[in-house]
Amino acid sequence: MTNPICLVTAVDVEFKTAIGLLSQTVFSTESKFKICRGVIGDRHITVLQCGMGACGFAEWLRTHLKDNNYEALIVVGLAGGLDPKLKTGDVVVYDICTDARCQLNEVRCDERLAESFTKALSASSIRNFRGAGITVSQIITDATDKLRLGEHHQALAVDMESVEVLRVATEFGLPATAVRVISDDAERDLPDFNSAYDQDSKMIYWRLAEAMLKEPTASFRFLLNLKSVIQSLRKSLEVFLRV
Repeated sequence: MTNPICLVTAVDVEFKTAIGLLSQTVFSTESKFKICRGVIGDRHITVLQCGMGACGFAEWLRTHLKDNNYEALIVVGLAGGLDPKLKTGDVVVYDICTDARCQLNEVRCDERLAESFTKALSASSIRNFRGAGITVSQIITDATDKLRLGEHHQALAVDMESVEVLRVATEFGLPATAVRVISDDAERDLPDFNSAYDQDSKMIYWRLAEAMLKEPTASFRFLLNLKSVIQSLRKSLEVFLRV
């Protein structure tokens, strides 16, 4: 039997979407991080939840990887679009991830892994793109900032976790990539979701409601797209976890 695949998710909706595909699930918590082990088809999967921004996750992941053998590691979840050609629900498979928070530059993903996922998604008629992603320290809410960031780095998508996780996988020689579903177009503003999170990146729901009420048009558009975005994430997971 091959070693399990490790999936790393950030927030609850990503974690729940991933574990919803598994059978024979077993849950646990190590430190503050959630873990679910299960099966899809004949493949064993471990799903980890690192939290938004992956605060403290890299240190914990190093310990986890010393005690667990995986065939590959995949960061999965939602991301902001940085290129106008990408629409909500499109899938981006990273071949490189740039750290925009400091001068640690970039991490290259496993080429064979990224290529196999791209081919599998295309064969299932899922609209996907392969290219660069960027990790930042906060949600990019302004369309002008998203477009500028994408053009400057020649990147397709932006998130808050991938580079940390991919860097640790590289340290362990573990094949890894990120697969992200676009949750907001590059040319559309978002509500100020950053105001909804505390210093530990935990969501404060009354702040979230307040942020959305301040920008009702952007909030309505985001919520309207969210169901189809999650469906795209689920369908994509079903495809590439069977590769």
